[in-house]
Amino acid sequence: MTAVSEKLISLLGDALKRHPAPGRLWLGYSGGLDSTVLLHLLCRVQVPFGAVHVNHGLSARADEWQAHCEEVAGKLGVPLVARNVEVRRKEGGLEQAARKARYGAFDMVMAPGDQLLLAQHGDDQAETFLLRLLRGAGVLGLGAMAEWRSVGDPDEGRSLLRPLLGASRAELECYARASGLEWVEDDSNSDLALDRNYIRKQVVPPLAARWPLLERVSRSAENLREAAGLLQDLAGEDLQRCGVRRESFGLSIDLAAFLALSNARQKNLLRGWLHNCGAPMPEAAHLQQALHQAQAVEDAIPAVPLGGMVLRRYRDRLFLTPQLQPRERFDEVEWQWDGVHELKLSEGWILAPSPDWPAADYMVQFRRGGERAKPRERHHSQTLKRLLQEYALPPWLRDRVPLVFRGETLVAVGDLFVTVDGPVSPPIWRFLD
Repeated sequence: MTAVSEKLISLLGDALKRHPAPGRLWLGYSGGLDSTVLLHLLCRVQVPFGAVHVNHGLSARADEWQAHCEEVAGKLGVPLVARNVEVRRKEGGLEQAARKARYGAFDMVMAPGDQLLLAQHGDDQAETFLLRLLRGAGVLGLGAMAEWRSVGDPDEGRSLLRPLLGASRAELECYARASGLEWVEDDSNSDLALDRNYIRKQVVPPLAARWPLLERVSRSAENLREAAGLLQDLAGEDLQRCGVRRESFGLSIDLAAFLALSNARQKNLLRGWLHNCGAPMPEAAHLQQALHQAQAVEDAIPAVPLGGMVLRRYRDRLFLTPQLQPRERFDEVEWQWDGVHELKLSEGWILAPSPDWPAADYMVQFRRGGERAKPRERHHSQTLKRLLQEYALPPWLRDRVPLVFRGETLVAVGDLFVTVDGPVSPPIWRFLD
């Protein structure tokens, strides 16, 4: 066994021991050099695993690469799952869109407790660090790629592991050639219009010729990830001080407590809040705009897109919510409901019967304007618009609260109240995040 083989096997074995997975191991297998080496190493250490190949359809050779992966995996007795994906180029550029589609495919394959292994190495780490530096990333971004991180819902225990970050691409190629491995070459790797390729071809070589680049970047990234962890801890403490709580749609914190923090801690809290929600980090300009809007005049109700979420202000709370589709898409939608089973509404909302909700033929729709209602405890009817304000339903949900009718009679408004003609208590209205 050569020194390179010993190093790579040691890196893999140590990483698997540090980060054991209760579920199944999956290798992200593109057919390129890096993933081919990791495939071979996993077979050598006799770890049970499956492989996932994602066909992006971006190259004329995409099907050829998939066939190659199926053939290699078949010869080694490795179960392989192939997934075709659609790359939406408008979603942050080609590289980002392809990455999003790829991780979406991985997510579909992985079960709770499963772990995804990726073959990124030290050169990839250096390129990622430099790319993020040139894009003005903060501490968390400059931490580059962690060896291990959780993915998706933390309660499901899925994770991602990069066991070869301590190796260079040259070492992987040396191992592959010594082992007689065959791999595919992606034509797009020579396209200097892609930022990562430009960094790889034009920036890294002269830097690496003068300094031990991989070692220095690895050390810096580790220090920055440690600093990012401390900032995340501080953000968690500040969130608790600001009374973070789960709402029917998203989460909220006390606005006065938030505004009492320093500007730097406000930014750090927002970054930590987004991180907890699994959202990407926003650009600095968007973060500054969010802070400005949070201090808007008292009667303003801003909505600022932030890291794939929306920061909103209402009364004395600051809300972080998922995005909403334009209301016009649902104007004429109606649902028939039996009052027994859960009813799926638009955008991930659910209407379900409360314990004493009676079975009947109901019709459910959204507001169309001009409705009036008389809550059971009131003596007079009022406009629904006024009632929703009195019940403190956030403005962004007022056009989406389900109105439940029995025949022509309004019997319930979401989970807010029932009318004099309705059951004893309202149904359950919740958002599945």
